[in-house]
Amino acid sequence: MLIIMQRKYRRTFTVLILILLLNLPAFSQGSKSNWFRVPGFGPESPLTLTNQETFVGVFGAAVLSYTLAELVSKNGENTNYYQARTGMNNEYFWGYRKVFHQNFGVEKQVAPWFAFAVEGNLQQWSDKTPDIKSKDAFGIGAGIMTYYRWYLFGKKRISPYLEYGAGLFYGFKEFPYNGTNFTFNLSTQLGVEYKLKNKDKIRLGYGQFHQSNNNLLQPNPGYDGDGFSISYSWFWKNTKW
Repeated sequence: MLIIMQRKYRRTFTVLILILLLNLPAFSQGSKSNWFRVPGFGPESPLTLTNQETFVGVFGAAVLSYTLAELVSKNGENTNYYQARTGMNNEYFWGYRKVFHQNFGVEKQVAPWFAFAVEGNLQQWSDKTPDIKSKDAFGIGAGIMTYYRWYLFGKKRISPYLEYGAGLFYGFKEFPYNGTNFTFNLSTQLGVEYKLKNKDKIRLGYGQFHQSNNNLLQPNPGYDGDGFSISYSWFWKNTKW
């Protein structure tokens, strides 16, 4: 029975990767296109991390989850990983802007149902807004991200998850082109994780991305997009507490 389930999980993960690869050409074509939006993950949804109030709730839930895992859980062991992440997202409202990101960092799983990570973030964007100046059509920047992930079936080899990301970003030119260099980077994703036999992990997530300066600076046009990320976590070591 276990062998049959493992084969089923492998097939499921393979199908997800094939779907992603088959849709990559559609993601990159045309100057204006709208991507799929996860129901309930719009910019105004209370489930989506796009503002300060939601961030306070997410961060509070992460602190509570960490405290419960460390003080109440009886396993007494954390699992640590190195982690790489890449992906892209497309502007939802107009479809003119695409953002690409590459991250590298560390992750700590403190319970089967909760993990958090800190990652350095390199980001590029292309902008095909009509009549935009050529110097504003492409940009690059860097920042730091934190991620908080809750699993549905954390002890299983394959598990759906909900992940929130929040961090700081500085572009070497304004992003969007009529915005500011400094922004907050926020993400909300649903995904699935597959654990390999060597304890490494692969994740595929899809959801909503938001960038703005939270009205700390003016102007603040903001950016909202939908897109995916692929992550690979290399098992590092277990630590006792």
